[in-house]
Amino acid sequence: MTHYLLDTNHAGSLLRPNSALPAKMLAATDADFGLCMPSIGELWHMIFKSAQAAANERKLEALLAQFVIYPFDQPEAKEFGRVVTELRGVGRPIPAIDMQIAAVALANDLVLLTADQHFNHVARLRHENWT
Repeated sequence: MTHYLLDTNHAGSLLRPNSALPAKMLAATDADFGLCMPSIGELWHMIFKSAQAAANERKLEALLAQFVIYPFDQPEAKEFGRVVTELRGVGRPIPAIDMQIAAVALANDLVLLTADQHFNHVARLRHENWT
């Protein structure tokens, strides 16, 4: 079984009508999917800045109930420190929240589903784009 972690852009697409991602996820019968706390924080930011915050809050709560939620604890923090050091060492820093998301994927041996190309610079990170 493949264990996937949805980056914020993939998770956010699940909140939009007519997204093709839910069908792709359902077709992946030998996979499971999760979200992590850094992405969840970004999703809440999207909700609070939206014009229909109350309605979108209900949608997000329903979405969150469907997934495994990965924390950002000691193993993830250690991996974050490694990722920051490696990326700065090669002159390729990416946004800090994305380094946290990458650290969760690395610490938990997950494949990251993302549309962001800057994850190409994170050594050892397995990632795919399903959008």
